[in-house]
Amino acid sequence: MEERKKYVCGYCANTSITIEAYAYNFSQVQEKYYKDEQAGISYCKVPKAGSSMWTQIFLTFQAYRRPAKNMTVQQNIVQRIFNKTRGRLHGSRPFSSKTPPSANYTNVNVITVRNPYSRLFSAYVDKIYLLDKIHYSRRISQMYGKSPTLCGFNVTFQEFLDYVYSRAANGTKINRHWSPIYLLCRPCDVTYDVVSKIETLSNDMNYILNLSQVSNAAKEILQATLRSHTNSYGILNAYILQWKKHREKCPYLKDYMIKIWQALQFQGEVSTDLPLPMNEFDTILKNDPDINDVTGALHRYVTQHQQTSKRRKIQRRKALVDAYKNISNSTIAKIQELFKLDFLLFQYDFSPPS
Repeated sequence: MEERKKYVCGYCANTSITIEAYAYNFSQVQEKYYKDEQAGISYCKVPKAGSSMWTQIFLTFQAYRRPAKNMTVQQNIVQRIFNKTRGRLHGSRPFSSKTPPSANYTNVNVITVRNPYSRLFSAYVDKIYLLDKIHYSRRISQMYGKSPTLCGFNVTFQEFLDYVYSRAANGTKINRHWSPIYLLCRPCDVTYDVVSKIETLSNDMNYILNLSQVSNAAKEILQATLRSHTNSYGILNAYILQWKKHREKCPYLKDYMIKIWQALQFQGEVSTDLPLPMNEFDTILKNDPDINDVTGALHRYVTQHQQTSKRRKIQRRKALVDAYKNISNSTIAKIQELFKLDFLLFQYDFSPPS
């Protein structure tokens, strides 16, 4: 962990020419930081790099400072925090700030990074392929003269990447979910004591929690929860709620469930050999389906067919490789330019997944 910090500091100190030549600026993004003075932790919020988990952790820090009758009550509060849907999780928070930690800030500054290639594909699947950021999907479709489909907009990964680059190159605002981490977190201006990576986050989190000033009870419940908890129900519920919100663009939930199933296969949650059993959902997919009933049924089926960690990782990697296989060389070069400092500072390979 110390080596990562030294590498970032050393790169920033010795390669000012590369940084000065970078064509993008901080005004193109909205920065967000979490600060908890009592816990002794500050964190730069990076979407698609564990930001939901970090929000849960900061909420847990707060929960353990409130009076509670006993340990069981506190544990139940933590479980409710980790079961929140993403929509409820990422609301306005008292520990959220738009200002980076100052130079004399004494707490532990943390940044969590991710390979730009996998982060971009995750953003595409979660925000564009599904219905979450439908206004972006509409805008990209219109750029290419495409008509809406029966369920949302058929934006390809190639079109999404070209859109991301063109907006950044024009000097316009970049959505936080696909903005370079360099712009979101200013790693050459803020000294980060810990540079954690999504690829090694399990081990990194134990290290970070041990540096924090929270009670041993809070550390233990967080470590146990992070080891065992998966909020697959909350994620599926968020997906289904997206359909409810944008129902006029995707009238039939059956059509959207096919897209959700494909997204789950991209993520390795269900096997690519396992088709979505629509007959299992015929009863609940009525004219006005109950969101909780649909989420519950889908969650039960996904849980029953859950893959091993090894198989999940292999399938997720294959989906990533396949996604970049069809991307033009010119687009790859543009993405490498836009995310150049992320690749260099955080020691990720410039070559696309293969």
